Amino acid sequence: MAQPQNDQAQPPPATLTNPRFTLELEFVSSLANPYYLSHLAVNYPSLLGISKSGNENEVNDDNSDPDAEAFAAYLAYLYSYWKTPEYSQFLTHPGATLRALRLLQEEKFRRDIIRPQVIERLAGVDLNGEQSAAEAGEQNTEQNKGDRGNVENQHGKT
Repeated sequence: MAQPQNDQAQPPPATLTNPRFTLELEFVSSLANPYYLSHLAVNYPSLLGISKSGNENEVNDDNSDPDAEAFAAYLAYLYSYWKTPEYSQFLTHPGATLRALRLLQEEKFRRDIIRPQVIERLAGVDLNGEQSAAEAGEQNTEQNKGDRGNVENQHGKT
């Protein structure tokens, strides 16, 4: 007897009339907002593999948290198809959304997003709440690309 196919294994049809598609579109679109990532890290640290003790130097190495493993797998599943043109065409902010999904594939980044400095760098805002010089357009385009890449470079991406 054949096993039923897992719906999660296949992406939903890319149509706005499909409830699963619209739900996943809304979720991945929200990942473009660094402050939403911060909200996830603060309110659901176990999903991201963040230690519940509050000690940011303590790494949750037991890897036995099924919620964190399931969430990481779900993020990988989402990234696997939202990065394709068929799906990314529906994203309002494809660059920021796909960057967040790509960074969320990294365990270190999932742990680090609880830090305000990481969120501020993603948002392009300095710790005083002012818009950074790169985001304000005070630097040329080449420097802007480099500044935005700093967060990614710190997490092993070039």
